[in-house]
Amino acid sequence: MSELDIVVGKFTLESLTTGMYSDARIIYREYIQNAVDSLENAIELGLIEKQEMRISIIADNKTQHISMIDNGTGISSTAAPKVLINIGDSTKRSSNNRGFRGIGRLGGMSYCDKLVFKTSSAGEKCATEIVFDCAELKRLLSPGIMESEDLASLLNRITTVSSMPEDKDSHYFLVDLYGVDETTGLLDDENIRTYIEEVAPLPYKKSQFYLCSEIDSYTKDNGYTIEEFPIFFGTSNANLRPLYKLNRVRFKSNRNKRDADEIDNLEFFKIEVDGCVYALGWYANCSWLGTLSDLEMAGIRVRKGNILIGDRTTLNPIFGNQSRFNAWVQGEVFVLHDNLIPNARRDDFEKNEAYNTFLNEMKSKVGQVIITKIRTASLKRNDSVGKTLKQINSTLKETQKELSDGFNSRIDKENALQVLEDAITSLEKLPKNLDEDRTKTRDELIEKVTDLQQEVETNSHYKLEDIEAKLDRRSKKLLQFVSEVLSEKLSKELADIIIDGIKEKIRGK
Repeated sequence: MSELDIVVGKFTLESLTTGMYSDARIIYREYIQNAVDSLENAIELGLIEKQEMRISIIADNKTQHISMIDNGTGISSTAAPKVLINIGDSTKRSSNNRGFRGIGRLGGMSYCDKLVFKTSSAGEKCATEIVFDCAELKRLLSPGIMESEDLASLLNRITTVSSMPEDKDSHYFLVDLYGVDETTGLLDDENIRTYIEEVAPLPYKKSQFYLCSEIDSYTKDNGYTIEEFPIFFGTSNANLRPLYKLNRVRFKSNRNKRDADEIDNLEFFKIEVDGCVYALGWYANCSWLGTLSDLEMAGIRVRKGNILIGDRTTLNPIFGNQSRFNAWVQGEVFVLHDNLIPNARRDDFEKNEAYNTFLNEMKSKVGQVIITKIRTASLKRNDSVGKTLKQINSTLKETQKELSDGFNSRIDKENALQVLEDAITSLEKLPKNLDEDRTKTRDELIEKVTDLQQEVETNSHYKLEDIEAKLDRRSKKLLQFVSEVLSEKLSKELADIIIDGIKEKIRGK
């Protein structure tokens, strides 16, 4: 059989850039993952210390310019043209690199007029600059223009390579996009900041997610260190700020009602089959009130090399027909198995045996467990008897505290007695067919409330009584009058604040 004369047409480039990604913002992820690979390499070679790593990203809407630079190894002058111009010719391997297909670096071509790579490698006295004329590329890809041209000649037409002097100790990789299309959203400051915080291998912000130390301990105890990199973002060099993952201990949920919720604790899990570890992960136990209001941190996120694969919905399948429950939870899965390979778009993994095993284990060990927790929490919330018993326990505690602190006035004492009377009425209205434990709890509460009623009736401890003893009769009457007016007209919380303030003021005198 004779050798075929295969031609790769120029329109393939469009498929590998615009056609590859449904979301223009993905170009930030592509350049970040190449940067972190380079930074790790620089540390291994002893070029920098871990604390010296840095990625800086500027998105300037005024000048329509995006700039991204890292202080990794850079690329040597001899290797740069081949590495940065050839397509799908990367020597990286998926087992130890995030960017390994040799496609993503050209993603920016579709969204700007000019794409520039500038890089320098330690020990060389020069830097290499490669410029892609993306405006000309768009013209050449128009219907009817040089349609028979192949991909290689097209790249040659739009690409220039030049060399310039550089300090021999410099090592970096710089990406510049000029004339960025504003309609892509790539210059939207807040939108891009949030996207990078969702996707990038960033540290947690300890002030809003102090539980991160537990995650670090768990993964290290299981032989894995979460790779974190300092990324700074802004609209100029003057306002670059560090970015962090979006996880928070305190948050809002139940989407529209925006109920306040808080993480109770973290649940850790290991996906392991026949002694082979596929992944390590965590999710947050909370009150399970509903979909997280901030979807940017919702869902169990899948990460490889600590870079997000897919989005918040990627693991929806582990919840079966209850896929909405994925948005009720915060969590992460750190993929470790070499055969769990991100696809070219990195919106999911290659569908192979390892992936199917991983997904099935996640369903049984995580998805079904969370579904059970959510349903149990929902039953408790809808348990009217349980709510009544819990509320009356709270009433007892509040009234006992009021007895200890002293009443603000006679009106407060009367209100406390009425609250206790209402509590007994609520307990007596509970169904007669309660189970043994709840019947016992109800009877014990009735007894406690009755005893507390008698204690309140005979109690004459008021907050201001020790102050009144030091006042003349007229001042004492005035103070009692003021206390009663405050109790009658204001909420108890506000009355407490004012009366406590009066007490401190008089004592101070």
